[in-house]
Amino acid sequence: MATLSTSLTLSSTDATSDSLNFTVTDALTVVSPIVNISKITATVTGGDTIIVPNLDSPRYVYLKHTGLNSAGASSTDKVHVETADGTTIMELKPTEFAFFPFYAEGAGKLQLEASANTVQVEYAYFTRG
Repeated sequence: MATLSTSLTLSSTDATSDSLNFTVTDALTVVSPIVNISKITATVTGGDTIIVPNLDSPRYVYLKHTGLNSAGASSTDKVHVETADGTTIMELKPTEFAFFPFYAEGAGKLQLEASANTVQVEYAYFTRG
C-alpha cells in the first residue's frame, strides 16, 4: 500500500459575504492499479475515450481540461465526464480541474466526451486501499 497526500485550499475576499479561507488535507491509502499523470484526447464520440476501466474498486480520479485541442491549439470546447451509460456527471471548461472519489459497483467505467472538436485532458487515477 502507498499513501497519497492531498490538500485543497479555497480562499477569497469577495466570493461570499464573509472572507473565505480554509484548507482541507488528508492522507489517502492507495493500491494498484494506479495510472500516473497522463494525457488523452476527448472526442465528440465519448465512449471511445475511457479513462477508468470497468473494475469493481473505488478510485480517486484527477482530471484537468488543458485548454488545448489535439493539435495543441487553444480550445474553448467543454469536456463532459460520463459514466458507462453516457450519463454526464460533470462538465469541465478550459483549465478547470477536479479530484474526486468515484465508484460505480462493477460498471465503474468513466469516459470523456468533448462538446465539439477535440480536447486534451490530463488525468490520473488511484485505487482506494
